[in-house]
Amino acid sequence: MADPTLMRISLTLLDVSRMTGYKYEFDNTNVGDARYDRSEYETVQEALKLLEAKLGSWNRVAMENGALEPPYAKEVKDLQNIIEWGEERLSNQAARMVNLLGISVGSTRYLKAALIHATWLSEKEINQNAKDTWPSAVIDAMRGRVRKYHKLAEEISQPPAAILEELRPEYGIPTPSSDFSTSWDAFVSHASEDKEPFVRPLADALRARDLRIWYDDFTLTVGDSLRRSIDRGLAHSRFGVVVLSPTFFEKEWPQKELDGLVAREVDGRKVILPVWHGIGAEGIRQFAPMLADRVAISSDAGVAAVVDALIAAMRS
Repeated sequence: MADPTLMRISLTLLDVSRMTGYKYEFDNTNVGDARYDRSEYETVQEALKLLEAKLGSWNRVAMENGALEPPYAKEVKDLQNIIEWGEERLSNQAARMVNLLGISVGSTRYLKAALIHATWLSEKEINQNAKDTWPSAVIDAMRGRVRKYHKLAEEISQPPAAILEELRPEYGIPTPSSDFSTSWDAFVSHASEDKEPFVRPLADALRARDLRIWYDDFTLTVGDSLRRSIDRGLAHSRFGVVVLSPTFFEKEWPQKELDGLVAREVDGRKVILPVWHGIGAEGIRQFAPMLADRVAISSDAGVAAVVDALIAAMRS
């Protein structure tokens, strides 16, 4: 008699499209041209190869556990064709630009999915390899590649290929909110003095986990009305990640942001997600007694642990 455990594994992998709602598709519609400098397209190629390798590994798992056919064979073939095309363009060492003429919707969506997956994978590797004793500047430098992947992904207007949804569980990435009355998953409130040592890496890590983050460096551009932009961020974010520190309580503007988030909770809905930074329970009781009884996480736990805790709270 067949091993029932292996039978369950095989059924899960073979029927992945039925069980998750995922369905292969490739839109050949022409969306125009795209242009990358050589170093940018080399980064895109890296991301495409990472995605192709990940799907290939799942194909092998399926076949080794009794699947009749690899579940992502079509996707892997598509990616291999795109990668081969790119390698041909990059083989011309004299070319400083890569022109994508007549690129299809399907190819564009694969590019974006690959770049987003690369941010997830790179962030996971950083969290696994980084030591608690390393300076924040070292961790921030390591995230340079994450930011590069993310920047290139944001420049693509098409949504990512649906295959990306299959990979969320492996990286602990929540499904984006379907509440279209919100523009961001979280508003990050902080004192400017806490930005470099902690808040910027935290915001980068949250965004790398595919969350839409209102953070001044991400959102504000020259000429924006600061008050109006912050008001919109406060009103249209599902949660407020508030980095509470001694400096936070010395500044008027961060406390006004906190007041705005408190007002959002009048109907009993949890909005404020507190993070203690350089402060303990006694300090919170002194400056903000109404927040003292809230479950919080300390920045002493490290950026990775804080991100995991915040995502768990958002899911609940």
